[in-house]
Amino acid sequence: MAGLRQLACAAVLCAALPALARAENNMLFILDASNSMWGQAGGEAKIDTAKRVLGDALGDLEGTVTPGLMVYGHRSRRECSDVELVAPFGAADAATIRGYIAGLNPRGKTPIAASLERAIEAFAGREEENNSILLISDGIETCGGDPCAAAAELIKRGINVRVNVVGFDVDAEARAQLQCIAEAGGGRYFEARDANDFTKAVAEVKQEAKAPPPPPPPAPKPAPAPAGSEYWFADEFDGNALSDAWTVRNPNPDNMLVENGAVHIVVHDGRPAVWANGSNILVLDRPLPKGDWRITIRFVMDAQTFGEHVRVGVAKDSKSSVLAGMRMDTPNYARTNAVLDIEKLSKGKATGFDRPLAWIESRTLAVRGQAWAEMVRAVQLRLTKKKRKYTASLRFEPQEGADLSDEWQEVQEVSSLKPPGDRFAIIFGSVSSDYLPHEGEAAVAIDWVRIEQPQ
Repeated sequence: MAGLRQLACAAVLCAALPALARAENNMLFILDASNSMWGQAGGEAKIDTAKRVLGDALGDLEGTVTPGLMVYGHRSRRECSDVELVAPFGAADAATIRGYIAGLNPRGKTPIAASLERAIEAFAGREEENNSILLISDGIETCGGDPCAAAAELIKRGINVRVNVVGFDVDAEARAQLQCIAEAGGGRYFEARDANDFTKAVAEVKQEAKAPPPPPPPAPKPAPAPAGSEYWFADEFDGNALSDAWTVRNPNPDNMLVENGAVHIVVHDGRPAVWANGSNILVLDRPLPKGDWRITIRFVMDAQTFGEHVRVGVAKDSKSSVLAGMRMDTPNYARTNAVLDIEKLSKGKATGFDRPLAWIESRTLAVRGQAWAEMVRAVQLRLTKKKRKYTASLRFEPQEGADLSDEWQEVQEVSSLKPPGDRFAIIFGSVSSDYLPHEGEAAVAIDWVRIEQPQ
């Protein structure tokens, strides 16, 4: 067993293996070898069930899926650092991995978060392939880590991976955490009470690993201007710099980038989306046309601080403006709302309206962030001026299968007898709530801008 334990890094053993064909499908098994795996389920030790079922599964994957193996809790009774990538992808064939699993002797703790953090290095160079993780555990994290956040981090790193989880004879507390890990990692949770359930769960995940998921649908093109109007101004942010049509108020070049047809802006939490001191405010370097107009932007936003705020509108100075916005509002510890708002500033006095349009419920931040990504592909935000009235409206572009309306939705209009300004601006910021004093960075990518003027 001591020799087998070296297969991840021993040059002699790795060199002795035949060259392994590289598949585009990769599956990393993360196996719980903590002391509790000696417990019985259906009259058999859980570790013995795992050894038998995984051994059979590995044989069936050969030639179609490249397997890898990570184990925790197998060397030390007390060390939370006891996580080992014993078989990186391509370092060992199925038979060798099967032999290592057969020799495992459960001993220690359950550092699930640390194992998921180590998984990032396992997928190095394979980030865009069809990747999956099968985490098998019979209990809850016992080393103080946040496994839900660790699973979400895999997705945020741009790794094309699904984190599937088998909860083997677990209690309610462990079940809730393991379900959270699967949700945050874009995978599925399987409940296994005995060897039969365990076998079925592994078989399902195994079949899924062999077939790549369907490609995501292409992002829709912006709708053409309706009859009776024209684009007075349009920008799709092609190239690698802003056009001469824009100036940047309060510039911070380190936190703004034009790339791949979008303007990417990052703000630190605590920087509000206001004209006075917002950073990297995009300002159109020409007055808006007189009369009626309609401004629309399309953007993609990650939910990270849960205080993000994207705003568009017209401004004269820090005391006079009309801005339409979409903000993430967190009214309690378990819920975040996506809110459409409109605010008029007149001589520094604010009036306005807001309307919650969608919400996410979870006490785990990583789950909320993943739920937003799975629900919303992009957002179109609009401010319309008709005579002296200003209306904010918003349209979600849902992810495929998401239960979310794609219709335009509005909030009550505001009126301004005198023009609040004639400069169009895009402002992005982030402010935490009392229920979410979360420090971090917020990011948005603005895909395009359209300004229409009715004929």
